[in-house]
Amino acid sequence: MFKRLSFLLITLFFVACSTDKDCNEEVDLSQVDIDLDFEDLTHAIYQIETKEQLESFFVQNPVIRDYFFGYADLVPRQSFLNEVLRFTQVPKVKSIFKARSYQNFQEQLDENREIREYLSFEYLNANRDKGLEDVYSLISNSRIEDLTSTSAIDVYLQANPSEFDYFKFVFNFQTPEGLTKENLALLSNPYVDTLYQETIRLINAQEIAYELDQAFARIKSFYPDFEAPKVKTVYSAFGKDIYMSDSLIVIGLDYYLGEEASYRPNVYDYILKRLTPDHLVPQLMQFMSQAYNEIKEGKHSVLDEMIYYGKAFAFAKQMLPCTADSLIVGYSRQDLANATVSEAVIWNHFLEEKLLYSEQPVHVTRYIDERPNVLEIDRQCPGRIGQWLGWQIVQAYQEETEEDFVNLMKMTDAQQLLTRSKYRPRSR
Repeated sequence: MFKRLSFLLITLFFVACSTDKDCNEEVDLSQVDIDLDFEDLTHAIYQIETKEQLESFFVQNPVIRDYFFGYADLVPRQSFLNEVLRFTQVPKVKSIFKARSYQNFQEQLDENREIREYLSFEYLNANRDKGLEDVYSLISNSRIEDLTSTSAIDVYLQANPSEFDYFKFVFNFQTPEGLTKENLALLSNPYVDTLYQETIRLINAQEIAYELDQAFARIKSFYPDFEAPKVKTVYSAFGKDIYMSDSLIVIGLDYYLGEEASYRPNVYDYILKRLTPDHLVPQLMQFMSQAYNEIKEGKHSVLDEMIYYGKAFAFAKQMLPCTADSLIVGYSRQDLANATVSEAVIWNHFLEEKLLYSEQPVHVTRYIDERPNVLEIDRQCPGRIGQWLGWQIVQAYQEETEEDFVNLMKMTDAQQLLTRSKYRPRSR
């Protein structure tokens, strides 16, 4: 059972502070040449008022256009036409389109609930002034079900814009022109204005730039060939949190406003709690660790996954030595305390259930992947507990062997690392 003594939390707080010894062991970065190219685009986005300004901004920032404002998700028109053709050739659908009366139309929809939802839900949800009778009026006057080629459907929809607008909702289709119009309206929406005001109030982009500059310098001190990517910050009404490539990082600041924000991303609460300004750079460092964190090919056991994530946390801590462990692992202080004081309980569970060498997906999902809690151990056991435990093993390995950090990140033999770590749960 997890220990819940309040005085332990106070003890752990001081222990956590005292173990950040790397903060007092400054790495000499004077010879590391990092020229961080950082651009905060939140103000530029806020000032966009016309279609021409928006299109000009997108031309200059194609990644932001595609991944933060939805253009990468656009479905090709031909795919849309293929879907319309397949759907309207289904016998039950053809019968509904040829319903003799509104009553008969309703009866057929009641017998085919999936088709009813397909034909009416999105359209009526977006057009609150309309009802099912409007859908019947449009369908009963349509002849699209008689068309047998996509080219014919394309010509027909161009000649019947009201039906084109209807089928766009049915198949969630958007044209580039329509999406531009939608994005322009979005940026002038009052709630998005609030999002902008809170973004500049709750997040200091220059502090992020400084933290990244220092972290990138540390990466380069270990990996001399590292070239710092350009970094841009934006807000896009939760279009995306982070985009990363070797040459560019784009950060959606509105994702990381924290509990003070009026609006938050639509994600699970246990994920939402680590979408704060303080978690932003640690998460970026974990993502960046992927370029250096090697793992064996083929099937992975629970232990393989534990060590992989343990090395990712070790990488983030190495590049952000003064950052609290709770921010590195993405746990609240309470969750970290619960895990820390019950390390022996957790480890014994892994041993007793013979989890370390299991390659069953259910075990990886249960102990490694995102979950609010790991009820199989205890109601207070936080999710991703296998990741945290892997970090404890990696830390034990570092202390026991004093292995070179770069070599640690190259290690792919999780069993060898565990053996050489001489890991045992620490006494609390």
